[in-house]
Amino acid sequence: MPLFKACLLSLHLLTGPGLTGASVFASFRDCSHVFHMHTPPVGIRGKSLKSICQRYRDKARYATLYDGGRRLALYSAYVFKKSDGRGRVDTPWMYEPQLASEDSGDNMRELPLNNDTPQLEESQAVLEDYTDAIGYERGPLNPDQHQAEPDDKSSTYALTNAVPQATDFLDASWNPYLEVVRRRLNNFCHGPSYVVTGATVSGSALWREKTERVAIPKHLWLAYCCPWFDRNSPHEVRFMFPSYGGYALNQPTGHDVAEVPVKDLEGFLRLQTDMDRDLAVFPKGCAALLWVTMVTGAVQGTVERELAPDCRSFLYMGSQPTGLERRSLRNICQRYNKRARYVTLYDSEGHIPVYSAYTFKRTEGNNHVDVPWMYEPQLSLLSDTGEMQPFPRGYSPMNFEDAQAVLEDYTNAIMYERGALNPSVHQAQPDDKAATYTLTNVVPQTWEFSAEAWRPQEQVIRKRLNNYCQGTAYVVTGVITSGTMIRRQNIARVAVPAYIWSAYCCVNYDRNAPYNERYKFPAYGHYGLNDKEGGEVVELSVPKLEDFIKKTTFVEKHFQIFSDGCIAPALKLAKK
Repeated sequence: MPLFKACLLSLHLLTGPGLTGASVFASFRDCSHVFHMHTPPVGIRGKSLKSICQRYRDKARYATLYDGGRRLALYSAYVFKKSDGRGRVDTPWMYEPQLASEDSGDNMRELPLNNDTPQLEESQAVLEDYTDAIGYERGPLNPDQHQAEPDDKSSTYALTNAVPQATDFLDASWNPYLEVVRRRLNNFCHGPSYVVTGATVSGSALWREKTERVAIPKHLWLAYCCPWFDRNSPHEVRFMFPSYGGYALNQPTGHDVAEVPVKDLEGFLRLQTDMDRDLAVFPKGCAALLWVTMVTGAVQGTVERELAPDCRSFLYMGSQPTGLERRSLRNICQRYNKRARYVTLYDSEGHIPVYSAYTFKRTEGNNHVDVPWMYEPQLSLLSDTGEMQPFPRGYSPMNFEDAQAVLEDYTNAIMYERGALNPSVHQAQPDDKAATYTLTNVVPQTWEFSAEAWRPQEQVIRKRLNNYCQGTAYVVTGVITSGTMIRRQNIARVAVPAYIWSAYCCVNYDRNAPYNERYKFPAYGHYGLNDKEGGEVVELSVPKLEDFIKKTTFVEKHFQIFSDGCIAPALKLAKK
């Protein structure tokens, strides 16, 4: 996009033509679907406002409130589409023919290279307005990185959707903020997200041939409404739903974006020029309809705070370990082939599991099943499945990597291999083994530690539980992070554990087992240092393991791996 300079002079309202047509009229009837509950913002004034349903290839793509006098888009409203954030497609800048002539058709068109420009420029901005104005760029209010399909991206390149944005502001503040919003909505909005991006007037303008042409915004602002969001997202994200907003000064310096609740944004906007006291970005609020609320519970069956009964069956007494309260932690009920297989507590910031909890199955210890590595769709994308899925052929890591690890994270990590917390050697049935091959169940393990210490210890536990556990053995295997990260393209991607630990609980065990095995029941644990020296696995009681974890990492004082320390209810009553 060409750079341009503006003379900061007083702006006087110009009178534009009052033409109307199928797309430019007093209401947004034909594109109301882009507004939450089909209701546009209210309280924005202007003497020459035009409501534009922005059409491209015979389809309404988004809506723009356009001030024909200032030749400025006051806002564009659109439905956010989950995307990889890629920018511009190869599309020329277009204009809105209905602003120039009601007989010109509905679809935006490429700006002409002939003498039609004078006819257009009375009603809207044209490319010549930006040619010699250095220091600003044409900044779309509906940005192409918030759209996914090529036609939706192309439609954002209309001058009726663009406003003059200071280059430094756009590069250093606004574009990074748009990327933050993209990732947030990608990861945590589970339904339609309605976005309104607007501008406030400043009294300054771009001039061309001694004529005021295009108003320069004083501020840019944005608000989104996503009624159907992930209730189990980290707190630092969850409080920004169902709606939130941001605004910033459109100037070369002092342009940091302030993120605020929508009510605070509306209060700020009411103090600006041409805003009424009753201004509302989402006039009907941002609440979900009843049917949306009902569906939410069904879609979030995999990534959730309260685990379903079939998932709790993998936990002793149906209780998760206590004392792990970090905001970025998310429960995953790991489902495969229509069944729950085990439970994982996942850190969506470190992109590794904190622990996986499973029930041990008697097995001969066969390791591999012929399945591809899988991902958890509900961590990143809106999906109609609650089950782990293979990474699709030719997939883009950008579609998944915001909230979980991807295969590319391990490609050049030559020191580490993917080590499963719930190992396939502790499962018997092919589907249970297959379910362990998801990246939400693996952590980076050094080759030496995995081969020389941890995998042999998995076999030790397998043989012990095979031989002496006569009931259900509940196992929890987790990590203590080190602060070290696997990096990809100079970005910290996956946390590397300093230690890996594991504990089992089997209250129904063989009381006649040899003493050197019997004292390791009903519960016992172990941990090892995950380093390239191979590490040494230390076996110890579960209370001592819990003390070690408390001293080594941040957990709450009441941290406990197994409910009541793995004491059978009947035994507790007998002791009383």
